Amino acid sequence: MRKDILLLLGCIIFLASHSFGYGTNKIFKKEAIKKVMLKTAEWQIKHPKHAQNDWTNAAFYAGMFAAWEATKSQSIYKAMLAMGEDSTQWQPYRRWYHADDIAICQTYIDLYQIEKQQKMIRPTLDTLAILLNNPYPYKGIQVIKWWWCDALFMGPPVLVKMSKVTGDDKYAKANDTYFKECYNLLYNKEERLFPVT
Repeated sequence: MRKDILLLLGCIIFLASHSFGYGTNKIFKKEAIKKVMLKTAEWQIKHPKHAQNDWTNAAFYAGMFAAWEATKSQSIYKAMLAMGEDSTQWQPYRRWYHADDIAICQTYIDLYQIEKQQKMIRPTLDTLAILLNNPYPYKGIQVIKWWWCDALFMGPPVLVKMSKVTGDDKYAKANDTYFKECYNLLYNKEERLFPVT
């Protein structure tokens, strides 16, 4: 299985290098990478899909923040601020208990650490208070809050970043609990992989 994944990654790198007009020997140069990052971000900003605080955009904006850190592109930074200010009003998505629906808060917290505007994280703080203080409303496999492998990308950064920002370790402790529950449920020790759910 790991060989298949490596082969797939190799094919993606090869195709990407030729799609953007680079030979495979140039694709890993810093300027080539930045150019691809900016071109990709620009296209995606102009062609949004789904609600801006949906998990698909949450993953995108987490990548956008990393792209901004690498490039310091003002257009990327302005797009992130506009997403929070105009499109989402700094709100998580619909479900307080669902890691996918708080994933956008990663970007809110990252921007808050620069801008220091309380309105950027207030809705996240309110949602996390509900998450930490209410029992999970499902049964069966869903008796734990994060029962699918993608949740480990969506939820932990929010809780860890909030713990850092507030200095309150209750978020980090909750993260450890939810992460361990998911790990114990899903991790295949023989393959050393999480299954695709």
